[in-house]
Amino acid sequence: MKKIFTILLIITASLAAAQKPEPARYGVVKLQGMVNPIMGEFIVDSIKKAGEEKLAFMVIQLDTPGGLMEPMRDIIKAIMTSTVPVIVYTYPKGAQAASAGGFIMLSAHIAAMAPGTEIGAMHPVSPMLDFMQKDEKGDPDGVMEKKVLNDTVAYAKSLAEKRGRNTTWTVNAVKKAISSTYSEALKLGVIDIVAEDMDDLVRQIDRRTVNINGANVTVSSSGKAPHEYLMDWKQKLLNHLADPQIVFILFILAVAGIGMEFKNPGMIVPGVLGAISLFLFLMAVRIIPINIMGLILIILGITLFILELTVTSYGLLTIGGIIAFVIGSMILVDSPLPGGGIPLSTIGGSILFILGFVFIVIRAVLNAHRARVTTGSDGMIGEAGRAIIDFSKDGKVMVHGEIWNAASDEEIKKGDRITVTGMSGMSLQVKKLPD
Repeated sequence: MKKIFTILLIITASLAAAQKPEPARYGVVKLQGMVNPIMGEFIVDSIKKAGEEKLAFMVIQLDTPGGLMEPMRDIIKAIMTSTVPVIVYTYPKGAQAASAGGFIMLSAHIAAMAPGTEIGAMHPVSPMLDFMQKDEKGDPDGVMEKKVLNDTVAYAKSLAEKRGRNTTWTVNAVKKAISSTYSEALKLGVIDIVAEDMDDLVRQIDRRTVNINGANVTVSSSGKAPHEYLMDWKQKLLNHLADPQIVFILFILAVAGIGMEFKNPGMIVPGVLGAISLFLFLMAVRIIPINIMGLILIILGITLFILELTVTSYGLLTIGGIIAFVIGSMILVDSPLPGGGIPLSTIGGSILFILGFVFIVIRAVLNAHRARVTTGSDGMIGEAGRAIIDFSKDGKVMVHGEIWNAASDEEIKKGDRITVTGMSGMSLQVKKLPD
């Protein structure tokens, strides 16, 4: 009886498993823009939710110029350990999977691209790499640069080997920064599918077999409905702040606004704008890695620009300021991948803005402070006029076309030229000027 009962239990369990309904939905999440910590956390959480909710598979719609190394690795770890198949789809048409995006594509269970898209340019960069010496192969001579390059090559190659993708192309994409079109990538075995749109992608992946943590799993996409994961408003705000260009501009506005308010108290608007920019900047630096030396060099550059107004250096301070500002901007964001730094175009535009601000606005403020007062009692001192009567102590003088009471310690004749030396109430202290 026990054996019969056991057999019946096994048969019942088997029938229940066979009748278990398949997941009716699949997940969709968009990775658009720079790969930063906020975006990385959002993608990782979305992949985990897809597994917890037992979705059929997950599609990451990718369009990125690159980004930071750490959040990129977090996304790849989530893909590699996912309990559901993860399809990374470079979409829409015209999108790119550059730099960090290329690594994420390599890690996908199924890699797909839309027509008109590209992948590659995965070479790691050092902020000072352009100033370093290179050997005959074009590789950097510096030990640290070689270390970063070799580590990145090995990481990309391991991803390609794991997914059975073209390792030769992968190595060249990292070492030589090559890029390929969607059709070239398919021909070279870098991706698995070229799909016109999401409907075409879902149709093509149906019945494909992928390896999930050592076990072969068949993707079932027929009749599945999409379920999109979206950022909340806090994540959207922080995602915008986590852009290196935004962080850089916020810092420039903070320095300019607060500096202007200190130089000319009471203007209010520059101070408020600078304080808000500083607050947002401090929020952003908690999200992305900032190099303190970069900040110091930027501040030094701005300081040298201002000193040019007060010290005669024949332009040397300005040149030094430009050099310090450019180097500081290049090393401000600590990321070895393209797309995670500040473009030279943004740096150049910021230099022009700061130079204009310093040499037009601040120069005007300094000149206003240096100018002699022309109103009130201080404005009268030094002014010239003529006596309109004879007097030796108190009399009348004409200054600025106005008749004033005047006092003097010397004898003054009618018509004599005088100058104002002081003012007491509505009476001028004057002295006689030589003819």
